[in-house]
Order: sequence, then C-alpha cells, then structure tokens
Amino acid sequence: MLNKEFYLVTDSSIACCYLVSKWIDNFSGLQNFKGILVKEEIPSDQIQQEKKSFHKKYAGQKNITDEIQKKILELYPDFDDTEKAMIAMYGIPKYSTIEYAKTIFIGSDINGEYARNWLIETCKYSVPLFFTSVCQILKPWWIEIAKSQVLNVHSAVLPYARGMYAIENFAALKDIHKFRKAAGSTIHYIDAGVDTGPIIMVERIVNPFRFNSIWELKGYTYMNGFDLYIKTAKHILTSKETILVGVVHDPKLRGPNFYRKDFTLEKCRQAEEGYLSMKNS
Repeated sequence: MLNKEFYLVTDSSIACCYLVSKWIDNFSGLQNFKGILVKEEIPSDQIQQEKKSFHKKYAGQKNITDEIQKKILELYPDFDDTEKAMIAMYGIPKYSTIEYAKTIFIGSDINGEYARNWLIETCKYSVPLFFTSVCQILKPWWIEIAKSQVLNVHSAVLPYARGMYAIENFAALKDIHKFRKAAGSTIHYIDAGVDTGPIIMVERIVNPFRFNSIWELKGYTYMNGFDLYIKTAKHILTSKETILVGVVHDPKLRGPNFYRKDFTLEKCRQAEEGYLSMKNS
C-alpha cells in the first residue's frame, strides 16, 4: 500500500474544513496523494480567494464576533450550531476546503454524471483509495467502479447509530443506555447499504455528558473522528507488516437508519432538550 494513490472526498462545509486542514498537514507532501474532491460546483475566483483569505486571517480564533459571523454566513450559508460549537472549542480551521493545490470540484451532486465520468476515467488503469466525508449516500456505481476501495468516517458508533443526525436522534429519545452506546466515531468501508459496510476502527466516548450541549458533543465527535481517520489512513498507507481488516458486523445489531428529511426543527429541539435531560439526570 506504500505507493497506493488516494483521494479525500469531502463536503464544502466549515466542519469539513477541519478535516481538510488535518489532511493537508499530514499528507500534502506525499506524491501518491492525488487531490481533494470537493462536493461543490466551481466557485468564482472571488469566492475562492475570500475563503482562503478568511481562514488565513482568522485561523485559530475562537470568539465569533458579529463581523466574523457575517463573513462566515456569506461564505458558508449552511453554518450550523455544531460548527459554531466547534469554533468555540477549536478555533476557526486553518484552511478552507479549497486550499489544497490539487482541489477538484466534483459538482454539487456526488452521484451526478460529471462525478461518474471522472471516476470512470480515474479508475481506468488502477484504482486508488477514496477517503470520503460527504453528507450524501453514494450510488452503487461508486462502489463498483472503485472496486470497494471507498472508506467513510461516521460521527457515531456503528452499527448501532446509522444515517444522518444519528446521535441527535438518540438524544431525542432520552434513552441514556442507547445514547452512551452510540456516542463515538467509526471508520468503515462503504457498501451498497447505509452505514452497513465492514467496520475498520471504532472509538466510543467514555463520558458523552461532559459537554455543555449536544452540539459541543457532536463537534467533539467530528474532530475525534477526523483524527481517527488520519490514523487509519496512515496505517493503511504506510504499514509494511500488517493491514487493517474491515469486520462485517451482525445485521441483528444494526440500529435504525435516520434520514436527513426527518430531522425537523422540532426533532432538533428534542435533541437539545434530551441531551440536557440525560446530562442532568
């Protein structure tokens, strides 16, 4: 695996800026790191420059002033409570998702025709590894064309907490046993199902109630997952003696599959209240 080519595939969110920053710091010097695929239409030159300038100017700053918040909302319209908590804990990320010289804009639909044609061409002679972090389920042709060489980082413990907003949905249930079981991060291979692929590495948070809010917990889970992703990638890419093996879990252990469309404002409120209720119980 030492010379195996690989890509990072990511969204264009503030949260993913943390992953991209870590990825650049750890892998930018490797010839076999072929680039970062960003799930985004090509932004204007002005927007690209503004994003780079913003992160360069404010990197590490934890206090979100009115001026900074205004700029964040201009550059990242989907800025949410988890990302706000992440900035308060870790500071504004060092780089934007488009900082790396080998950035490839794959389009707003990861399953679109442009992405498919790019993947076919890239995998024509040899298949690289794809480390993904996108809020969209990949179509089966991704797995087929990439010959199952596609990994993912999931911000909850699999197979118990699947789908979107998994940890928030468990908080809304106010089931402290299930919540403790689900709080953590997972690295796994992607298969045709939703978060059902072979599991490579999992870490569960010892005390998920040491945070002030569900959003701080979620932000920590993201960052812990990103660090676990870096660790996994380094092992896969550099180990001469051993390889990481994905373990297929018992389907009977699978928790519910949560969908983005079902995470309403009311469900969000229930998650906030449910977390604090369990924290104070």
